[in-house]
Amino acid sequence: MSSRMTDESRDEATKRGKGAPHRRSWIILGALALIAAAALLFAYNRRGKQEEAASPAATEATGTVKFLMEQQWRIRMKLALVEEQTVARQVTATGRVIPAANHQAIVAPPVGGIILRGNIPRVGQRVAQGQLVATLQQTATSAEQAQVHAVQAQARIEAARIEAERGAAAGEVNATITRLDLARREAERARRLYEQKAFSQRQLEAAEAELKTAQAASEAAQARVKALEAAREVAQSDAVVGSVNATYAVRAPIGGMVTRVSKSIGERVAPGEAILEVTNFDTIWVEAPIFERDLAQVKATGKASFTTVAFPGQEFNGTLIDVGEIIEEEKRAAHVIFAVPNRGGVLRVGMQADVRLNASESLKAMMIPREAVLDDEGKKIVYVLLSGEEFQRREVKLGDEHGGKVAVVEGLKPGERVVTQGALQLKLQELNPAGAPAHTHET
Repeated sequence: MSSRMTDESRDEATKRGKGAPHRRSWIILGALALIAAAALLFAYNRRGKQEEAASPAATEATGTVKFLMEQQWRIRMKLALVEEQTVARQVTATGRVIPAANHQAIVAPPVGGIILRGNIPRVGQRVAQGQLVATLQQTATSAEQAQVHAVQAQARIEAARIEAERGAAAGEVNATITRLDLARREAERARRLYEQKAFSQRQLEAAEAELKTAQAASEAAQARVKALEAAREVAQSDAVVGSVNATYAVRAPIGGMVTRVSKSIGERVAPGEAILEVTNFDTIWVEAPIFERDLAQVKATGKASFTTVAFPGQEFNGTLIDVGEIIEEEKRAAHVIFAVPNRGGVLRVGMQADVRLNASESLKAMMIPREAVLDDEGKKIVYVLLSGEEFQRREVKLGDEHGGKVAVVEGLKPGERVVTQGALQLKLQELNPAGAPAHTHET
């Protein structure tokens, strides 16, 4: 019995010895699984911290945006101080650019004909006053030619008559000169005899009177000769100017830019028909409707400022020219005209002009640069500095613009600082904080 128990114990020990390697393998595999899980958990936590570090400007529900100093330096952020100022109320209107009076001309010849030669300017080309723009070949009909011949014949007859009168007047001049010489010698003789007591006072006065009469007659005869010579030249020029099929030079009446060309070389032009149009843009007018309640303010100020869509950052200044006498019933406004210097010709006829002028009334408002204001779904917002790296989105109510600044009537306090350069980047940061640039030390 004892030997049997010993054999069973031995068999059991043998079985236990054979199963020990399997248990050790399972233990090792379990340990490796735990290590792998710990490594994954460590990597996940590390990635979360990196993502948190990569998005330092988390947005709070209050509209506060965090923006690190390095981010501010990278975009060269600029701030502006909110200042309380007393400003004038603005009168605004939308007008248009029109040509100034006496600064636009239609080039139309007084005679008809065919454009024979000449370099007709193109649209956009500048011309000087008196510059030749075309040469017309006048073409007359039979009736016109007969009329021209009749005028020429009459002019030649008139020239001949005047020439005959001029010859007679020249003879009178010679006679008056002879008489004047004789009267001058007689007056000198009478003066000597009077000094020698040989002539009486009456005889001396008679000699001097004759001298004056002869001198006046000589001057009148010479003036008549000059007048007849001028009349002869006019008659002769009439006979030449009225020639058939003559050429006519068409010149620009004013200097400026060609804004329209209606004819080409070889085309026929009727008397008074336009060949081209010239506009001088050195000074232009801006016409704008001003409500009747503001007309008194316009007259008192006399000046206005203008901006255009084409040049939004540039401001133009104008002077009051005219206030319309008629008030439109529907708009309750009168048309007001301002003269604006147009150096460089940047303003073009037909442009829209936003007119702004100061009224005599004033109010207090917070003034900030215009570039600090952003549009946010129909609202106006600015970003206000709270601390070195913290900004707050603030909705504001705007008033009038004054040059490069705009009045804020609600939403800001004096002494606060608003972001000007970099405001758009702050808005993008607020909308998408996860897409913000990582916090690095790169330059």
